[in-house]
Amino acid sequence: MLHNRNRLVPNAPLAGDTVSDVEALAEALGHRPSRRRFLSLAGAGGLALSGGLPGVALGAPPPPEKTFRITMVLGRGESDNEFGFKDYLARRGLKVEYTIRNTGGDMSLLPPILKEIRETRPDLIYSWGTPQTRALVGPHDGANPAEHITDIPVVFTFVAAPIDAKIVANLERPNRNVTGTVHIAPIPVQLNTILAYRPIKRLGVLYNPQERNSILTLEGLRAETAQRGLELLEEPVPLDAQGEPMPSTLPTLLSRVVQRGAEMLYIGPDTFIAFRNRSLVAAEALRLHLPTFSATELIVRTDKAMLALASSAYGIGRFTAFKAAQILLDGVKPGDIPVETLKRFSVIINMPTVRALEYYPPIGLLNFAEIVET
Repeated sequence: MLHNRNRLVPNAPLAGDTVSDVEALAEALGHRPSRRRFLSLAGAGGLALSGGLPGVALGAPPPPEKTFRITMVLGRGESDNEFGFKDYLARRGLKVEYTIRNTGGDMSLLPPILKEIRETRPDLIYSWGTPQTRALVGPHDGANPAEHITDIPVVFTFVAAPIDAKIVANLERPNRNVTGTVHIAPIPVQLNTILAYRPIKRLGVLYNPQERNSILTLEGLRAETAQRGLELLEEPVPLDAQGEPMPSTLPTLLSRVVQRGAEMLYIGPDTFIAFRNRSLVAAEALRLHLPTFSATELIVRTDKAMLALASSAYGIGRFTAFKAAQILLDGVKPGDIPVETLKRFSVIINMPTVRALEYYPPIGLLNFAEIVET
């Protein structure tokens, strides 16, 4: 059933509600449309949340009595990702003393954190986000022990493209003191989701030109939209005198995207856009009557962006903790632990935003989407 204005209309015919669109998306995600909530990428295998994460094997020795020290270097404060991480280790029976350091995305706050880590030497470092992780561990082909952490295990999370960011050279075998998890679905599958929701010709995107992760995503979007005959309307965020992106310019950029004819706004794994300024971006897009698609879930769950294809942040946190447990409990070197993607993605639709926009999804997509009603 779909909401049409203020009335429930069963089986309402909607634009784009074609069997081929919905089945194509479902096939790309590895499921038929009848399965609800979590989706797998076809042929990818990997960890399944419904089956649980690897835990303590039957007959395995109990965890040691040692209290492990983990420093968490965050960029947006604690969230479901960190709660999942802590919960997994607690369920494994590990005693952990956490030190939380949050930069709020301000990289100028990182040097004293690095100094503290060198002095306290925790058993493990948890790092959130591409810019911070790169600054913590340095490039794989040029890390400097005087500037970076090279001799303490690091597990990262919410890094979309660790090879392109030069955090690791090889996903299967990082071959340094670093491993972690990737949280983003492939761009072709993201576009399948958008086009299964509603066929479009023009896709708008705002991006931070100072964030390597954003540039890499933009390059992927350019290649994929060109193959599909879609027009990508790009709007880089202007920089101030210090070379930092300016939040005050976002309303103007969104208005420009609408004036250029964007039918949907793409919100990528951009720390500046999708995290630090997500409330502003989502609210302004809604005011301009511009539908939004996000590659991450938070902006849809908490800030009323319309649509997302994302892994559960809690699940990503647990998967990251599984890798941490391999290091702390099993003595596996980080460089021998593969960097992996959690192979479960959910189509998430914020229905209050859908109603406000009167931009309704096809019924077939609703059969396996997670509906947010807040």
